[in-house]
Amino acid sequence: MKNVILFCIIIYVLIIYDHNSWHSVTAGTVQGSEDPYQPAEPGEVIISEIMADPTPQVYLPACEYLEITSVSVSPVSLEGWYLMSGSSKYYFPSVQIAGNDYIILCHVADTPLLSKYGKTAGFKSFPALNDDGKCIVLCDKNGRMIHGVDYTRQWYGDELKSGGGWSLELTDLSYPFFYEGNWRASVAPEGGTPGKINSVRAFNPDSEFEGIVNTFPADTVLVKVSFSEPVKNLESLSHKIRVNDLTIKSITSADPLRREFIMELNGFIGRNKIYSLSLPGEVTDYAGNNAVRRTFEFGIPYETIRGDVMFNELLFNPLPGDDDYIEIVNISDKIIDVSDIYVSSKNTVTGRTATPVGISAANRCLLPGEYYAFTTGRSAIVSRYFSSRPDRVFQVSKMPSMPDTEGTLVLMNRSLVQLDEVYYNEKMHNIFIRGREGIAIEKISPAAISSFSGNWHSASEVSGWGTPGRENSVFSSAPVSGKVFSLSSTRISPDNDGYEDILIIKFNTEGEGNVTNVTVYDETGMPVKKVAVNFFLGGGGEIFWDGTSDDGSLLPQGIYIIFATVFNDRGKSQSWKMACALLRK
Repeated sequence: MKNVILFCIIIYVLIIYDHNSWHSVTAGTVQGSEDPYQPAEPGEVIISEIMADPTPQVYLPACEYLEITSVSVSPVSLEGWYLMSGSSKYYFPSVQIAGNDYIILCHVADTPLLSKYGKTAGFKSFPALNDDGKCIVLCDKNGRMIHGVDYTRQWYGDELKSGGGWSLELTDLSYPFFYEGNWRASVAPEGGTPGKINSVRAFNPDSEFEGIVNTFPADTVLVKVSFSEPVKNLESLSHKIRVNDLTIKSITSADPLRREFIMELNGFIGRNKIYSLSLPGEVTDYAGNNAVRRTFEFGIPYETIRGDVMFNELLFNPLPGDDDYIEIVNISDKIIDVSDIYVSSKNTVTGRTATPVGISAANRCLLPGEYYAFTTGRSAIVSRYFSSRPDRVFQVSKMPSMPDTEGTLVLMNRSLVQLDEVYYNEKMHNIFIRGREGIAIEKISPAAISSFSGNWHSASEVSGWGTPGRENSVFSSAPVSGKVFSLSSTRISPDNDGYEDILIIKFNTEGEGNVTNVTVYDETGMPVKKVAVNFFLGGGGEIFWDGTSDDGSLLPQGIYIIFATVFNDRGKSQSWKMACALLRK
């Protein structure tokens, strides 16, 4: 028998699944032992759903989970990848994600409950997803940030759903670094959509990059710069960045989501000087938008003392669904760090001061003349008050107690040294105003003492009833005349239209021990309003009359006489009188 040689030919076929179809590739197309998986770029694998508070249940299991989505057409190996929360790392099991596919991430004990909704990756140790918010970062095996979120309860946009049982879903997967404006509460009947297309999915482009939101000196060489969104290309443009005439030696990311950076300067910054950071136009976010705000002023701050910062505007009776806000102003010539400032409520009966609340968790420069408004409901306040300046209105986690009818607030520094105090009540509003909800009271003269009720007035209707973050609608900067006694105008029209609603009675006295009495008389010579009684002027100041009588009612149209007497601690006194017309519509 002849020997028979049998040849067995085996053809290996590599099957690759790309979510939409199967592709077959013969072994000859795979070169050697190369990794068939391509590394993912930032934004190609993204966190697309967050179930942080699964109870009370809707219809999904009572399990915390994250959903990740691949927006790439190629499969990605997640071996060596990890989630980062704070300084803790949570490594993926051995798993791959196909192109345009989903994986549900959860604790390994919850995989039996969630696996029926889609492919699931169980972690032996899974980060706790806090109800109020947390920063979660998705990193590849080389430690590079691929995506991340710093979610908050406010992202839900629905107070009822934020209480639990509903997930947060990403609206437009093409703009994964567009944060708060691109996340919403799920509208799926089950409470979420793990492992499938999000229920809120829609076209929602990221079309603007606000840019710099804060700059603060860590010392005389290092400057911390914060942005509104993750920045894609800052380090490569370091040679084009300037701080006045100083160049940048190095840039280091101080935030895993690339929103904060430390810049080392090629030189030193000094006190008593305001510096300006300038960025080139090429700085972009991950959507390719150029930064709108590319310059930011800052400086080395001084310790805050009494008289540096004062209350300037209060909303203590907001509209339903809105929150209170407080505005302060830096009336000094110094740079102030707002993280050094605290505010507290004070019991008007017992005088007891409540636990102070910080107005900024981050270091932030408040330059001379700048305003700083803060609230627990920033989005609603900025939307409601069209005269607001959004970049000067800030979100805080807690506000002091502010009753709707009356209250006392105290401003203090970190050492609990009192900076300012104000007592407010609803009678400080213009008497024409009946419904007072949603109307702020503003200081007429920011530098005048806050405890003088005559220095407060309702925000004007034309301004939208509030001006958080910017100059008040009733602001007065009446110039100092050469006269000891003067009026801002010869007429007053107290109709709350923002024009001549208040008469400013101005004093420019010598010395510091001056006290004044100011009385308004009608045409018959009868006193109708005691504007000031033994009011301490010091070296001068302003007093305000809003056209009302002693009983709070608005006086009739006519000519009135403003009679003022000033006396000092040396026994010298002077008196003046001037006429003013009160006009009515």
